[in-house]
Amino acid sequence: MTDNNKIVLPQSQRYPARYRGPLMSNKYNDFQEGVIEDISNLAMAVNSLSSEISKSMLVLANESSYLRRQVRALRGQQDYAEKVAAASDALTYRYLDVGDTRGITFLNDLDDTRSSMLSADYGEVTLPPNAIENKFYVTSLTNGVIVTPPDLVVSVKGTFDKIDGKGLINYERGGRVVAGDPTMAFNGNNQTFWIRKVEFPIDSRVDQVECELTVSVPESVSTDSNTIEVIPFPNGTVDITELATASDLGNNFIRVPKFEPVDNATATRYHFATKTVDQIKIRLRQRNWIEENGKKVFYYGLQELGLKFIDYDKNFILNNTFGANNSFVMEIPAPDGHGFNLIYRVDPAPNFLLEDINKRHIHVKISTSSDFSSGVLWNSDISSPPQLTTTPINAFGASRLYAYVELNYVNDSGGILSPFEVGTTPYFKGLGMAYTLLAV
Repeated sequence: MTDNNKIVLPQSQRYPARYRGPLMSNKYNDFQEGVIEDISNLAMAVNSLSSEISKSMLVLANESSYLRRQVRALRGQQDYAEKVAAASDALTYRYLDVGDTRGITFLNDLDDTRSSMLSADYGEVTLPPNAIENKFYVTSLTNGVIVTPPDLVVSVKGTFDKIDGKGLINYERGGRVVAGDPTMAFNGNNQTFWIRKVEFPIDSRVDQVECELTVSVPESVSTDSNTIEVIPFPNGTVDITELATASDLGNNFIRVPKFEPVDNATATRYHFATKTVDQIKIRLRQRNWIEENGKKVFYYGLQELGLKFIDYDKNFILNNTFGANNSFVMEIPAPDGHGFNLIYRVDPAPNFLLEDINKRHIHVKISTSSDFSSGVLWNSDISSPPQLTTTPINAFGASRLYAYVELNYVNDSGGILSPFEVGTTPYFKGLGMAYTLLAV
């Protein structure tokens, strides 16, 4: 047994008895001693691991408690800032992130078949899917087990050419690499991870490492795709410097539409018009190292890299009755003891207001009524946002506002500034507002 890795190597050996032969006491004793030693080693390893798990759980519990307190403090700070702004009749601000899920509702009187799809992990709302086809794994019809096709081909390298004129470069700087198992990023199991480790002497001046992963879609799977999902590991500390696809097995990679290099990436979903995808190439960079056993260590990889074809619901009728289109509601409460006065800005993310007003694929109404039967203050299909006018929206001291959001499939272009590609689902990430408050 090695203490550093907690690996237990069995010491006992099997001594087969001769047919109708005498029992050898020395072999019997050797076997017993080996079994006892193995049991002792296993007990030591289990106790050591149990102690480490207990310590890790204690650390995680304390850190989680700290983070919860920080979030609570930030929310308290936001409430206090709004109250101070109300007292001085000053402008205050709020951003409502759908990933938070607070206030996001699919009311009982909405038809469930017309409820939009909220994905908190990716922080977005999309049209609901009719069907989803995964390209890197399938689910067994007999036992429900996830099966990865045997011809899934994944390659990872730290030495590659970025086609930037610098030629072939080792971006892992000659560090000691523990490659990990990259197939773990393609099994649909978010409890497993592909973790790549690059180790340097503690006094090394290397400040970042980067690798390039290429995966080919198994031959048995249809290559028509329209969605890529990336969950880096560790989530929030790895940079994605490139994401591209190829329609064959050659080297003709094209960057995914709307992709821009992102630092400290979190779980992100990329939507594009249906096309053939035979390969995906992704480059990951790690700039956050830790000290481990007297070494400078970089950890990076993927929790999941998903390629999917999603058939989205395309039903939509303009000016349909409440809840009849794919939709959801955001509830926006004012701070205790206050009501909304004047709304000076409405900023959705992404900014669908850049689309031509008669060609938009997201539609928002802001109201003081939860069923929108009355009290509609603003309709994005009719009015410009208040920041583009000289007149703010009067909320008449309402203690709560409701944003009713409808989505319709992007069959046609919304204009040259549209954030959505034709042939995709629109997606909604959040709503920013600037307003004044009244004491009530």
